[in-house]
Amino acid sequence: MAYVLVLGAGGNVSRHTVPKLLRGDHAVSALVHNPEHAARLAEAGATVIVQDLTELDQEGWARLLTPFDVVVWSAGAGGGSAEKTYAVDRDAALAMIDALEELGEYAPFLVNVSYAGAKDASVEDDGSSWYAYVEAKKAVDRRLLGSELRHQILGPTMLTDDPAEGLRQLEGGASEGSETPRELVADVIVEAVERGEPFAANPFEFEAGPQAVSEIS
Repeated sequence: MAYVLVLGAGGNVSRHTVPKLLRGDHAVSALVHNPEHAARLAEAGATVIVQDLTELDQEGWARLLTPFDVVVWSAGAGGGSAEKTYAVDRDAALAMIDALEELGEYAPFLVNVSYAGAKDASVEDDGSSWYAYVEAKKAVDRRLLGSELRHQILGPTMLTDDPAEGLRQLEGGASEGSETPRELVADVIVEAVERGEPFAANPFEFEAGPQAVSEIS
């Protein structure tokens, strides 16, 4: 059993992740920004924390993270303005990483949900929230990869609501039209949580395919 904190627990990936972790007998704390998500998560058996991640300073992050064995970053602004996207997807995530580094050997293992190709992605700067998202994810992934933190970056391709079956690890980037079920992302998160250490590939980039999640090397 692990003590797991899921950040962004009201999102579409986390609606699969939290129940799967609970069925694995993990103690799950589910952090949400929108209190409307709280009742559903509490009924599932999670301990609910209502918190705006953008309001946490480094001390606040340290207090939040310290009790846990694993932290899952599945938070995001979900579109909207570029300003909001930078605040959540980049600045809050970087503040969390700073706090994890301050915790040193006591830092929990971090599972960071990103997307395939994020660390090298580039799009035209048109001031949009999409440009902000690409730049934010790139900054966070590169920051993590340059750190000594115990972490696992997950890079799924275009997300769908199809049922999860298996996966295919990507090597050399995703092909056009590549898709990954959100439920499959949740399965990979659970696998990473239960291992408590990085996979051989980090980032681990994947799509729907024939391989069982338990066979990830």
